[in-house]
Amino acid sequence: MRLESFGIDTEKLIQKSEIRHFDLSNSQNYIPTTVVHDFFSLLRRNSETDTFVVNFLNDFSLSELGSYGSYLAGFSSLNKSILAFVKFNDVLQTNIKTDFKIHKNEAILSFSFLDQHSKGGKISEYILLAIICQLFNVYGGHNWNPMAVHIPNAMISDIKPLLPHGEYPIKYNQPEYRFVFSKSLLQYETYTNPLNLFIIPEYQEKNIIAIIENVISSYKYGCIPSLKTLASHFNTSESSIKRVLKSKQVKFSDILNNILHDRAVDLLTTSDMNINLISECLGYSDSPNFIRSFKKWTGFTPGKYRESIILLH
Repeated sequence: MRLESFGIDTEKLIQKSEIRHFDLSNSQNYIPTTVVHDFFSLLRRNSETDTFVVNFLNDFSLSELGSYGSYLAGFSSLNKSILAFVKFNDVLQTNIKTDFKIHKNEAILSFSFLDQHSKGGKISEYILLAIICQLFNVYGGHNWNPMAVHIPNAMISDIKPLLPHGEYPIKYNQPEYRFVFSKSLLQYETYTNPLNLFIIPEYQEKNIIAIIENVISSYKYGCIPSLKTLASHFNTSESSIKRVLKSKQVKFSDILNNILHDRAVDLLTTSDMNINLISECLGYSDSPNFIRSFKKWTGFTPGKYRESIILLH
């Protein structure tokens, strides 16, 4: 991790944070913003300066957000990307209010946090600011200029590195963060990154179910979040998650079982681990529970399934 270049003992801090439950070896995994926020809060408490997080995020790029970053950067225009960004936050980030409006020749993207700041809570703002500024950099280039920026703070010194370069009016003590920019920027089509040609078909159909699946799949083997934990990742309630899933005719248990099934098949076909170790690796309390689940999924016991795979090869 680049944090090590700042003299940070990354591994030690990871073990103190909830981020330790996630598989950080795969860049396409999705780490929820709340988990990243908590990790940065821990970093801030262990750094010598309050500006550490801002300085780190100033060197941030969407590509470091894995599949979610690729998703936002994979549309053909800023307009489509902003609509996807707003939809994601409106559905799952219930403590954040995001809005996107077009008035004559102006476009306005705004956000605000509905809850009061806890100690170090501004880190959530920093992360969101970094993501939005990267969106504009991807679609408008690094030299784009807003028409105006509104910020809730009276001082700009702590977030100045995150804001666009150039000269434009900044309004202080506003009720929300607001980026006002030219409407023409919305329709500018970009394929500056040749990978976009391959990313767009994969991510255009991405939906809330896929995001939830991505979060759960991003956990390490043996770590499966409860519905309560998943809800906390999105600052929402368990009932809200259930309502979203019900609208898609999917149950939370179905998603978990699909992921456990895929992981079980992976371990049975690519490793020589015994059934007891596999059940433990998947987070089961004992192997009989795992065997019953696997037989329900496939019609075979894990042992018979492995034997059939060996015979096929």
